[in-house]
Amino acid sequence: MSSTTTNHDAEDPSTLQREDGKMKATFNPRQLNIIWGGDPRYWKLPEDNGPAELLRVWWFEVSGSVRIGSVPPGTKYRITFQISMKSNAFGWNVSPVYVIAKFGKEGKYSWQKISLQADYSQPTSIPSTEGLEIETEDANDTLYFGLYDVWSGQEKRGLLLYNATVEQINNIQ
Repeated sequence: MSSTTTNHDAEDPSTLQREDGKMKATFNPRQLNIIWGGDPRYWKLPEDNGPAELLRVWWFEVSGSVRIGSVPPGTKYRITFQISMKSNAFGWNVSPVYVIAKFGKEGKYSWQKISLQADYSQPTSIPSTEGLEIETEDANDTLYFGLYDVWSGQEKRGLLLYNATVEQINNIQ
């Protein structure tokens, strides 16, 4: 019997790179973990650069992680996802999505609830331009982040996922 996986596991995840004196990592869809992303009935993943297209799911979960390295406590990072909606998008006005992040496997969650009822016909960063901010507690840790709606049980369609970004927003010496 052959086995297939229904999830897409991150391929060659992004790492933090120095840009304008701060650390930043941008993840294309193939560098993220996408629940049901391994099944073409639910997601259409790009071959290279380009957005991943959500065809249909009831359990929406996209996540990633990045090693922060040795930074002082108090260093802040911003997490955003760039998305748009196709004209046939469905199910997004029923319940919100959540951007959630934490440092380390045992870390405390930070989260932001987002309504996707606005016009997202053009690529837009969520949560807005401010993003979800999270502050390091322990140096030398991994930042885990994701975009979720796993609680509503509502069918969702038509989201285009372009990338996720983790960027340092303050300079701690």
